[in-house]
Amino acid sequence: MLIASAVAAVLSIGPAGAMAASADDLAQIREQLQGLMQRVDKLEQENTELKAENENLKAQDDYLKAETKGLRKDAATLASDAGKVKGADWAGRITAKGDLRYRYEWIEDPTRQGVVSGLQGVNETEQSRHRIRARLGFDAKITDTLLVGLQVATGGDDPRSSNQTLGGASSRKAIGFDLAYFDWKFATWGNLIGGKMKYPFLRPGQSLFYDGDVNPEGLAMQFNRGMFFGSAFGFLVDERNNAARSSTSSSTPATTTLTNCIAEAGRTCSKDVYTLGAQIGARFPIGSSTLVAAVGYSDLKNGQGQRPFYNNNANGNTLTGPFSGLAYDYNIIEGLAEFNTQVGTLPLQVWANYAQNEDPDDLNTAWGAGVLLGKASNYRTWEAGFGYQVVEKDALFGQVIDSDFGDGTTDTEGWVIRAGWAPVRNTSLNATYFINSRFVDVPVNAVYGTKTDYDRLQLDFNMKF
Repeated sequence: MLIASAVAAVLSIGPAGAMAASADDLAQIREQLQGLMQRVDKLEQENTELKAENENLKAQDDYLKAETKGLRKDAATLASDAGKVKGADWAGRITAKGDLRYRYEWIEDPTRQGVVSGLQGVNETEQSRHRIRARLGFDAKITDTLLVGLQVATGGDDPRSSNQTLGGASSRKAIGFDLAYFDWKFATWGNLIGGKMKYPFLRPGQSLFYDGDVNPEGLAMQFNRGMFFGSAFGFLVDERNNAARSSTSSSTPATTTLTNCIAEAGRTCSKDVYTLGAQIGARFPIGSSTLVAAVGYSDLKNGQGQRPFYNNNANGNTLTGPFSGLAYDYNIIEGLAEFNTQVGTLPLQVWANYAQNEDPDDLNTAWGAGVLLGKASNYRTWEAGFGYQVVEKDALFGQVIDSDFGDGTTDTEGWVIRAGWAPVRNTSLNATYFINSRFVDVPVNAVYGTKTDYDRLQLDFNMKF
């Protein structure tokens, strides 16, 4: 339109006008026409660019629409899988573990002669049996700082054994809760544990002061800070319900079922029996080796004069009478040391343990020491070791000592020889031989006197998963 207007203006100048027009006017008109042409060219260029941009924006719009549709589909898929992901996350917080042990066991105990028949001289001193132990446990990580542990095991309610003897006309084997506890890591250096738990304190090497199957019940706190460690604990041993017997046996005379304690020196039959204790120790690096040392103290509260026994068995501790309560309190000071090093490619462990009951004046000391070379764990690895232990009659509370050494009683001493081999990972073949003496200081009766031999052989096939 601009060009047409300019041309019409030029043509409107007739010949007469042309004669009158000056050269300057014509030059001005030509300049205006040139300017108009340049503007038209620029507008056409801009129009072409706008068309290209419009096509590009349209393509982008189509792409964004397609992407939006795909994202909506993906969002729907993710939403439907959210529940599955949540369930998988919870399953990932649970860890299962377990083990099975098959054992052949042979025992020779001269004090058992004539026990079954009631006739002296009948040879019943030897016993052989096949036994199994099965355990299955779960650790559930509730939060980043709170863990719950549950475990069931064979063995029924026996606190010192999860073994079940095969036989009994193929009877079903009893199981029970072996562990049921929480473990709250309330600080980087400390844990609070409650329920039926593993021992919260350190036991050195292969010491048999405490049975490995006993899982105490109560509350405990552990701490680890640098080279130092320790624990404080309170364990429930036996609840007293007025004069009711909480640990009785069908073979106990009727006259003894009226009370489970001796009411004397201000004591009553209604007091609960429990243990309070603590341990503190340190780990000392010595080159590539480590020395661990610790001291501890435990106090059996309200035990004196009462019978806080499983199956009504004192396990060697002194009583005030045949059907009476404990003669002494058990205020036990304990010390331990464990040295771990390498001999070539084999681990070497040397350990020692000492304990003394502060209440009685005599027969109140226990000590043990031993060595173990190697470790039967990985493919074709082995171990071998030995130890010696002495437990005087009232040195330790008989309800927690090892149930195999000296038939699980105090007033014992002797050797323990061990060997093991792992043919494949998570399996091991173990042999343990106890060469012990019982009734070392106090005779069992007038017939056997003191220091009666006691031998026990255990051959185990262990499988872990």
